[in-house]
This record gives sequence, structure tokens and C-alpha cells, in this order.
Amino acid sequence: MKSRIFIYLLYLIAAVLFTACLEDITPPPLTGELDNTAKMLMFFEENGDFVNSELAPPLVTAQELYNNQDNYLIIDVRKHDLFIIGHIENSINIRNQDLYEFVNNFTDSTLKDIVLVSKNGQASAYYSALLRLAGFSNIFSLKFGMASWNYDFADEWLDAVRDDPNEMHFTNDDFPKNDFVDFPPLEEFNSGMSIPEIIDSRISMLISNGFSVNDIYVRNLPLGNENNYIACYGNSSLYYGPKFEGDIGFGHPVSTVSYMDSPRFEFRSSKYLQTLPNNKEIIVYSYNGQLSACIVAYLNVLGYSAKTLIFGANQLFYSRMLDGVALVEYTFTQADIMNFEYATGE
Repeated sequence: MKSRIFIYLLYLIAAVLFTACLEDITPPPLTGELDNTAKMLMFFEENGDFVNSELAPPLVTAQELYNNQDNYLIIDVRKHDLFIIGHIENSINIRNQDLYEFVNNFTDSTLKDIVLVSKNGQASAYYSALLRLAGFSNIFSLKFGMASWNYDFADEWLDAVRDDPNEMHFTNDDFPKNDFVDFPPLEEFNSGMSIPEIIDSRISMLISNGFSVNDIYVRNLPLGNENNYIACYGNSSLYYGPKFEGDIGFGHPVSTVSYMDSPRFEFRSSKYLQTLPNNKEIIVYSYNGQLSACIVAYLNVLGYSAKTLIFGANQLFYSRMLDGVALVEYTFTQADIMNFEYATGE
């Protein structure tokens, strides 16, 4: 009981600091002992709370990168065969297994920032979030990846944007969050390890494991599967669709639970993080997959089993996003493809 009171008091203090601008929102109490997961969570929230901030996802546009290439170290995290076919000039190809060590040992003070580049911005958003959580504040992800650099690399994104054929069966019903539960059990660590050392170990492991289908991301939402928990992370327009008389609605798949992003940041400890199940696979979708990739990186560090829906709502209800004032900025269109020149070979 003493541990529960202690963690609640600490979180209550954190809640006051982090939610001062939301005075009318009362943080719910948390459950759980002061274990390593709780300690990691407290460490993150006391050191910038990156994932639950306007900094996530840490994106750089193709135009910004093109205009300031000399100020960046560009790391291409794609497979080497894709790198040879075409890459941004002066970029280097680093395998995910070597990425953490490379960034940790990088000491070139002449470069201000590091930009990670992937095929479509999904993997790089995931890795950049993990590295930010590890304390590297100069890590960014190329928005939409190589697809935004040149048309030759945009096919995957252009093929992905669509309206899900099941959209007519989506609903605007509000599905309640779960009751608060304990954190997921986390593998045991050496008792002598500090919390930063545990975080370092977990982040290094997750980056080395890579960004792979069925492990970190899914291509489609597994509807009607009781072993999954689907979370929509975004604004109300992402969760609720337009209502038409006589129709079911066009908001979200049945059973999807809404978690608000800015300014509520409902995955904070002082909000609803612990309404996530500790015994199910959590699938998070956001606007275009880059924000949910960050959230999933965070959840996996904390020990949850979480995956992101690649391309996000762009592959669920693309037409609705194009028509929505609060959503259109998150769509991928041909206007996002800059058609810059690129290098080939080694």
C-alpha cells in the first residue's frame, strides 16, 4: 500500500506540472506498484515527456532537408538494395542493428541534426521516437520518407491511400475506455541497473529488432478480434465521421477506443495510459501512421505489446480526410512529392 500511495503522490505532482493549462481536467488515480515500468514512465515524464508533446513526431519535410542538407547528417535506414537503387546524395546507409550504437558514438559537432530516412516515413518515425526517448534531442524523421523526395519512390504511398471497403460499416458510437489496470509485466533486469540503464537496454533492443510487419506494424486492422485492442489517437475528427440520416456512420471500426492527442495527450500517466490492456495486443492508428509509430515506440519501451497501423487513416477513409478541415493537413498527396534528384549506387 505504501508504494501505491507513493506513486500516486508523485504522479499527482507530475499531473499538476504537465496539465496546468488544462485546469478543468481532473487526472484519474493510477494503479500499480512502483516497479521498473512505473519508474521508466516517471523518468520520461520528468525529462521532457517527448511522446506526449508537440515535438512528436519529430518531422523534417523534404523541402526543408533539401534547403539545408549541409546542416544534417542523413541516415538512410532502408535495406541496402533499396539504398543502391536510389538515395539522397551524401546520405549514409546504416542497418537498424547498428543504428543505436552509431548514433550513440556520433560526435561530429559540425552537424546540428540527424535525419532518419525510410521508405515511407513510418520506420524512421518509429526509430526517431526511440532515439528521442533515449535522450538524443537532435534526431528527426523525413516526413513521408523517400516517397516525398522523388516520384520514383512514391508508389507505395500512392497505392496505400484509399477508402476502406468496410468504411460503410464504420460507426460513430463512442466506445468507453477500460478500467484502470496494472502495467504489463516487464522482463526482469539486473537489480543493480539504474532506470536510465534499463531504458537504454530496452531501446537498443527494440531498434535492433527492427520495424517489421506483424511485429511492429500491421497493414490492416484486425476487425472483430477479441485479442486486439484498437486505439484511435488523434483529434475528434479522426474518431467521429460525418453523420448521415439513416446511415450507420463513417467514424471508426466497431470497438475502437478514442485517445486524444494535443492538447490532452491522453497517453500520459495523469490521463488514461493505464486503461490500455496489459494482456492484449494494442493496435494504434493515427492520421498518417507517423504519430502512431511514435506512440507504439513509447508503449513498447514500457512493456506493452503494441503495433501501429501503417499509413494510418490515409488507408481507412482518405476521401474524408481530404474533405476535413482538421484532417487534410495529414494526408499524403502528389503535392508532397518534391521530385528532387537523387544518387544511385554505393
